Amino acid sequence: MSISQQGLTTNQKKQPRFRPDWWLLAILGAGLALRLLVWLIATHRYFVIDEAEYYQISSILADGRGWQFYDGATWVRPPLFILMLAGFFKLFGHDLIIIRLFQICLSLASVYLLYWLGKRLYGRRTGLIAALLASIAWPFVVFPYLLLSETLFILLFLVSVCFFAEFFATSKTDSRNKWLPESRTEWLTLVGGSFFLGLSALTRGQVLSFVPFLAIWFWIGTGRKWKPTIGAFVVMLVIFAITVSPWALRNSSVYGRPFIDNTGGYNFFLGAMKGRNGALVSQTLEAVKNMAERDSVGYQKGLEIFFKDPAAFIFDKGIKEALDFWQINYGADERLVGGYSLGQINPPWLLLDATLNDLLYLVTGALAMLGLVVATSNNRAVRSFVVIWTAQNMILAFTFFAVTRFRVSVYFFLLLYAAYTMANWRKALAWFKRPLRNSRVLRYAVGLVLPVLFLAVALPSYAPFAYLTGLDNQWGTALGLERWNEQQNAQEGDRLRLEGKYQEALNAYAKANQSIPATQISIGLTEAALGRFDDAIGRIGRTSQDISQSHIALGYIYLLQGNIAYAHGEFNTRQVALDQQADEWAWEKLPTSPLPDNTLVIGEFDWGYTYGFQTYEKDAQTGKLYRWTSGRGDSGQELARLKFPNAGTQHPVEVNLRLRGFRPDSLTPPLVEVYAKGQLLGKVQTSRNWETYNLKLPSNLSGDIIIELGADTFVPGSNSRRELGVMVESATLK
Repeated sequence: MSISQQGLTTNQKKQPRFRPDWWLLAILGAGLALRLLVWLIATHRYFVIDEAEYYQISSILADGRGWQFYDGATWVRPPLFILMLAGFFKLFGHDLIIIRLFQICLSLASVYLLYWLGKRLYGRRTGLIAALLASIAWPFVVFPYLLLSETLFILLFLVSVCFFAEFFATSKTDSRNKWLPESRTEWLTLVGGSFFLGLSALTRGQVLSFVPFLAIWFWIGTGRKWKPTIGAFVVMLVIFAITVSPWALRNSSVYGRPFIDNTGGYNFFLGAMKGRNGALVSQTLEAVKNMAERDSVGYQKGLEIFFKDPAAFIFDKGIKEALDFWQINYGADERLVGGYSLGQINPPWLLLDATLNDLLYLVTGALAMLGLVVATSNNRAVRSFVVIWTAQNMILAFTFFAVTRFRVSVYFFLLLYAAYTMANWRKALAWFKRPLRNSRVLRYAVGLVLPVLFLAVALPSYAPFAYLTGLDNQWGTALGLERWNEQQNAQEGDRLRLEGKYQEALNAYAKANQSIPATQISIGLTEAALGRFDDAIGRIGRTSQDISQSHIALGYIYLLQGNIAYAHGEFNTRQVALDQQADEWAWEKLPTSPLPDNTLVIGEFDWGYTYGFQTYEKDAQTGKLYRWTSGRGDSGQELARLKFPNAGTQHPVEVNLRLRGFRPDSLTPPLVEVYAKGQLLGKVQTSRNWETYNLKLPSNLSGDIIIELGADTFVPGSNSRRELGVMVESATLK
């Protein structure tokens, strides 16, 4: 063997082999398992908070209709998350499962980057603990399941922070007081951080107000040197401006002034109103047609309220919102615990939410406050960022208002310093035992006060604490478990009632929670089935009239009595018109009887026979009623249903459907798939006019016949945000 070959072999032996970090892989695996578990135990079926709006804008964009949604909307949002959703809709249709899987990947990427940042700053143990906390903390487990921008934003913002952290670490090695970076690494990290900061701003508009605070961070990160601070900050501004310029220039061409996000004026006006009378805020601002001017008017109206009574703004609203920023809001929509007192939430969800959400937040929050003080000073850049980012968000809460989801991007970075405290608890204890010098008095006091102050603000809002101290006997989790158990009796009662076992059903309802309107409505429907109409009407009439189910149940009973006028009055209430899922409740809870001539006329009296439809409407030309089929569910493949009770005994041979496939001029009327009990009958190409379509039925149908319809959907626009499929006027089995 030659000398050169021997050298090559030696070099090959010296090259380190790739060794996977099994602890990190286990943590990422646990995070993946928890995020997939959400799909199994979540009762979330409908959009919460801004999900519907993101879905609607993205759907219109994917259809090739541009940004027309904003022409009649209240505000203009940043585009990046919307573009991401629209891209998936364009490639895969309205399949939310694929989007959620992708967001899980983004979430786990954030977990890995937090590990990398913790390891880079404070060692592997801190990195692993930070990754573990981020992988199991419930908000970061649940948000990938939702169509909200937090998951994408946290990843992009974290990438920006990692780039800037590397830039500061690299620039520290050069002691020269220079205006601009000189090494390639410094330039790459500075430009990379600035670019991803721009992408973050195109995801969440709050980044724009954070940019001025970066001057403080750059000054600390560069070792308090003015020349490199100013030079790096100017470079950052240039790259940031270039990144956001396409969207800003688009808005300038449409509205006359460049901006990224104009929700600030609305939020400032609403915050000054202490979050009340949002309808008045919307009405006032929507009267201003230009979006750029509308934003200015929002700030102007908010300032008028401020100057009218500054003390009330500061003390009654501002300080309260700043404290609310840290408090736990059990009823926040993104927690998906709505209806817990009705027994509609799985106990595992309630337990995981109470522990991995609230309890973990309290523990890690207090440890993070301590970690920010006691962490070693050789990595002040990232620590100063976390402090500045937290302070800026509290200023926003003071100025606008605080909701739970606004805290998650702060909470995510606090996990890094909670992990530091947990990984270096001996150092933390030793820090307090050091001799107290004058230079350390303030920092020592902050180290003692911050964790206590955090707990003093957050702990009273924690459900178990309130429950155990008697401050609030309606503790969410305990009540949820109790009500869930009670309401299983009501579920059993509904099953027995629909089977015709009325007395057994009444016995089951007697064991359920009698204070819940759903229980009283079910008892009333059972009394009606026994012919006790007056008892049923009186009972349901005494329940809450603010829910659609009461009115639908009363209308159904009036139909049983033959009182068409009264039924018409109940079915035309505002509560029924506003409940887009009213037909689903009727499908599950109302008994149905065979239809005359097996003809289902769509309209106000079809409750219990239709599922997956919008509220009925009247055709302006024909004067007949119809319904639109609605959304296609998580998979984008769910079907609307029409029920023909006991029609299988008559052996029908075909189904006649009266359909209309209206679409805007730029879209093609939908191709409708028609099924009977899971068997595809055929596909019909609809037109913009009403037409009747006849399809053959299979010969093996029996009992109730369910006809199912599947049609691609569209969203008309901001003035009509419903997801619409195909218009259905009637269906007949021949």
